[in-house]
Amino acid sequence: MGLVLILLLSLPLWVRKQKNQNDYDDSKSKLSLIQLLSIPGIKSALTVFFCYCTIEATFGLWGASYLVLVRDFKAEDAAKFVAIYYAGITIGRFISGFVSLKMDNQTLVKLGQGLILIGILTLTLPFQATILPGFFLIGFGCAPIFPSLLHNTPYNFGETNSESIMGLQMASAYIGITIMPFVFGKLASYIGFSSLIWFLIIILAIKIYMNRDLNKRILTKNARQ
Repeated sequence: MGLVLILLLSLPLWVRKQKNQNDYDDSKSKLSLIQLLSIPGIKSALTVFFCYCTIEATFGLWGASYLVLVRDFKAEDAAKFVAIYYAGITIGRFISGFVSLKMDNQTLVKLGQGLILIGILTLTLPFQATILPGFFLIGFGCAPIFPSLLHNTPYNFGETNSESIMGLQMASAYIGITIMPFVFGKLASYIGFSSLIWFLIIILAIKIYMNRDLNKRILTKNARQ
């Protein structure tokens, strides 16, 4: 309710885009789904969003189960560590908003990926004392990635198509959030919840690779232009 009130009060501060006589009809510039998917780098971008949200949602949902079933934590203690994970995301989002004034979006994404990897590797250590920093680092690393990827969309694909592409990216993100925690849960029921670490590492590796592929394609496109 507090956020809604702040947003309502801040409406006059938002700059409204004035449409002049020279602007073309937006409806004529809309591309079809097939045309959007043919844009260089778009498939990589969609995969990046899918993988990121898979990591965030799967760890948030199954992290406590991992602690209880693999690391022998009590359920109430495991829940506290999941709260630490979400605290990492919240604190990280707040801080990254200020850091973004000094760092570009891609640097923030790479930094976040590195922190997630460090956090995951920290969880592999056989010490209970490393659980808290591991959970916090994964959340803190997640924090800048999603907003930075969205903010970079106009740069990657141009302002004309950015609205439609953001819609595709959000769709891909929510597919990851909806499906992949379920997929991991079924997988873990057969091979055990210790597989959570390897699952996260594999998804993170795919995300890092596809993010590099996206950046290369954008650089190639810009060089040609």
